[in-house]
Amino acid sequence: MAASLYVSWALIGCWALLMTPSEAAEWIDLSYTFDRTTQYWPGFLPFNLSVVFKGQKDTFWLETHNFEASEHGGTHMDAPSHFWKGGWTLDQIPADRFVAHAALIDIEARSQKDPDSILTPDDLDEWKSQYGSFKHPTILLVRTGNAKYWTDRARYFGYENDTVVDTESNEIQTPTFHFPGIGAEAARLLADDPAVVGVGIDTPSIDPGNSKTFPTHVTLFSANKFGLEHVGDMSRVPATGATILALPMKIGGGSGGPCRVLVRLP
Repeated sequence: MAASLYVSWALIGCWALLMTPSEAAEWIDLSYTFDRTTQYWPGFLPFNLSVVFKGQKDTFWLETHNFEASEHGGTHMDAPSHFWKGGWTLDQIPADRFVAHAALIDIEARSQKDPDSILTPDDLDEWKSQYGSFKHPTILLVRTGNAKYWTDRARYFGYENDTVVDTESNEIQTPTFHFPGIGAEAARLLADDPAVVGVGIDTPSIDPGNSKTFPTHVTLFSANKFGLEHVGDMSRVPATGATILALPMKIGGGSGGPCRVLVRLP
């Protein structure tokens, strides 16, 4: 009973903060614009906006478009069903998880020297030693500094060629990427923490780029915790005290979809 009351008051506190006008409060948009420059995993359908009609009618101007894209590209949310059978699809994730405390761990200094760097249990322990335990609901943001490479595809993904061809089988293969992510051991701790409802990172994947089995996805999603990928520049987000709003497109049965990610500074 006491635990449920605490959760309720925590949610009320988040909503009150969002709904209270304040000239001092500032919002940061951590979402990339969706257009033909948006980054997608090799082989995934890129974003395309096509004109249906754009022009003057008799008494008014009219613009209307069609768009198409993979679920997973640009700033987006991975639903648990993406890597866990029976996990929540995008439309099934409870809405109260989209408004949360923002906790940020910065590993830029390490990851910019080694693109295969990962978030570790030591990083979590160090954060908690300074700021205490995570508060429910929390979305943990991991800043690697890779957002600065968003327009440089090869540097952002950490490879030289988009695809490679196996000379023996003549099959096209996806190259090994080199970008930072959340390590499997840290993912297990986050999956077991009831205060954490989701994670976000400024790279193409919550798993490091050199991963082939995606243990971070599997571990977090099996606990019905979502992932935010291709999050924008987090350099102004503090370690604690900010509020995050992450609203995905409500796609029925979707394993992921475009997401607007906003942070309100304290």
